[in-house]
Amino acid sequence: MTSQGIVNEFKSTKLRDERLSKRLEQLAESASRSPEKSFPQLLDDAALEGAYRFFGNEKVTADAILAPHIASTIERATGARRVIAHDTTTLSFRAGGERVGLGEGRKGSQVLHAHVSLAVDELHNPLGVLALGTHVGKSATENHRRWFEQAESVSRQLGKDAALHVMDREADDYDVLWRLVEGGHHFVIRAQYDRVSERDGQVGKLRELVPNMAAATRDVVVEERTDFGRGQKQRTVHHARTTRSAELYFSGTTLQIRKPSSAGPNSPPQISLNVVRVWENNAPDGEKPIEWLLLTTEPSATKSDLLRVADYYRARWVVEEYFKALKSGCAIEKRQLESRPSLENALALFIPVAWSLLGLRTALRRIPNSVAGTIITISQLKVLTAIARSRMPLRPTVKDVVLAIARLGGHLKRNGPPGWITLARGLDELTKALAGYRLAKSEM
Repeated sequence: MTSQGIVNEFKSTKLRDERLSKRLEQLAESASRSPEKSFPQLLDDAALEGAYRFFGNEKVTADAILAPHIASTIERATGARRVIAHDTTTLSFRAGGERVGLGEGRKGSQVLHAHVSLAVDELHNPLGVLALGTHVGKSATENHRRWFEQAESVSRQLGKDAALHVMDREADDYDVLWRLVEGGHHFVIRAQYDRVSERDGQVGKLRELVPNMAAATRDVVVEERTDFGRGQKQRTVHHARTTRSAELYFSGTTLQIRKPSSAGPNSPPQISLNVVRVWENNAPDGEKPIEWLLLTTEPSATKSDLLRVADYYRARWVVEEYFKALKSGCAIEKRQLESRPSLENALALFIPVAWSLLGLRTALRRIPNSVAGTIITISQLKVLTAIARSRMPLRPTVKDVVLAIARLGGHLKRNGPPGWITLARGLDELTKALAGYRLAKSEM
């Protein structure tokens, strides 16, 4: 998607002043052309001053900026059940600047936590962001409430039966679980706690009651995970790893999970959930074996049920890639703005830009042999063919297009898959060439 496509994600933004809406479109076009560049690198002095005034304007809110993208995401998500991958990332801003309203980070840095709800389709292709929440505090109660409230918000937009919520261990809170169950929401949440549970009259810890005998096996490709952009807590829980193949085993059962002493006074004494165990017996040397316990409202009685639940959970990795697009491809942590509201507005601006970058990377990995028209228009393909660093085939594929764009940004084949910055630079080159093509065509 070029910068014009990103601008379309902001077209119906309703700010209180028409001039502000126009300024947003201009900023969106500039940011999507070269998302990795700082605002001073992107804009001349007058435009830069206007951008700072825009982000700090009390009439501008992140919700208003993001509303058209959310509406477009709902359109893309309508018509089938969608997985909603929820996760939180910590945006860390360097020490030295005094930004109003942020939390304290390590070594004098300041932080803003962003909680994102990303919709993906059945092939784990990103459809867009459906909700964004931010916070600076460390209250466990507030953090847990956020998981439920954002899931509830998404379900209202799509319909409860159309949304399958996927969350990691941080969402394993009894009050979150029972509220989701009581509200009729569908979910897969990775267990963090070995809770007291019951199965067929037998009481024990959750791990003891889930069958160790595999009911299904399957080989899967485990995605790479790096330490880039992740805090110490995340690096401890989710270890870095390389892309590899893993033979996974699956079992499942239904448990009555008992209320812990830490639960709220209004919570029920127990809740019934299906539990799917996913594990690996023979991990390569130096690699931590996969071991998941997944709490779910989805069926777990058959082999296909077990595999489906695991596939739902694996979609959560897409949101991890999305955070890389935000931090590396869009350099969101390098934005030099002076207050929490202005940083939230900038974050809302880059939410759709990061989605478009993720879409290109995902298409290259998942549908490389699909026709080029899957991700690019006829005009874009015509211009790309003309300016590509090497000759394009007569019937180019998604892979041909993405690699050609990356080469425009300086990507070298020997360096492996294209990174976020080279993709962003390549899109900038394509967008500028496309603008020249359209201008020349209009003057004919």
